[in-house]
Amino acid sequence: MIKGLPRRHLRPMVIAFLILASAAGIATSAETTSIIYSTDFSSDPGWVTNNPYTNHWDSVKGMFHYTLRDSTNTFVYKKIPYMGESFRLEYDLYSLKTDFQSSFRFGLGHRDMYINQGTTILSEFESGPYGNIMWLRVIDQANQRREVSSYSQSYGGPSVRFSDGTPYHVIMEYSRERKTAGISVSFLSNGSTLWGYTLSGITNLGPLDRLYLSTIGDFENPSAAAEGDIDNVAMRLVFPSTPSATSPTTMMTGGETRTVTRTPPLTSTVPVTTTKESPVPSLIAISALAVAALILLASRK
Repeated sequence: MIKGLPRRHLRPMVIAFLILASAAGIATSAETTSIIYSTDFSSDPGWVTNNPYTNHWDSVKGMFHYTLRDSTNTFVYKKIPYMGESFRLEYDLYSLKTDFQSSFRFGLGHRDMYINQGTTILSEFESGPYGNIMWLRVIDQANQRREVSSYSQSYGGPSVRFSDGTPYHVIMEYSRERKTAGISVSFLSNGSTLWGYTLSGITNLGPLDRLYLSTIGDFENPSAAAEGDIDNVAMRLVFPSTPSATSPTTMMTGGETRTVTRTPPLTSTVPVTTTKESPVPSLIAISALAVAALILLASRK
């Protein structure tokens, strides 16, 4: 018993606490996410490629190994049931080498898998004149291109570069409701953010039928190659019930910020529902306190 507090006052306080706890539970809003594809590469994922010698499932590492060389029209893909909804795509990247004028690209596209024409939304890790920089590229059905890189003159902040040999976790998000597309790159070792950005005014994406890696349309340097592994690929359709989300990952937007949610790698293709807590509405809290006060008054009679 709390010292100095009569027993008859303790029970109403406990009831009031339970009411407040119940109110908090009622006020919790949910973001429903339906997993449409997920693999941790513990078994052969059955990805299709026209160059299985350099792009293949590595059964020893439990990852997918890639070697992407310009002018080879190399592709790797996995078909998915995507019809233009809001989505979140995540994967782990282990870049072993990125030669000058080479790139690793991974994202969503259609059967042409052409990196310079719509429709596609791609994350890219490129070695070029500005060093090893990261890109988000979006090309819609009308071939309108929106893109941003981690080079300072592209997004307005300090230049941010990735390093071969350092593993990263990459999140790509598209919101059909907000008409935005974003990317966040964090260190896999500790989850801290390396770089992120959100593009606005993204419309007219439409259905895309595959996750893919590609060099189709890249003819910059036939001698350059990007090589490494990817792991823990998961794509979810997102059906938000609230306009905002909470997450440890912040994405820079030229002075504004928004957030994306990092979730652990999944190996199941069964739709799941995740919840995000929201503040208890003041009306519920006031009602709970009022009920507690009435109980307290009744106990004194």
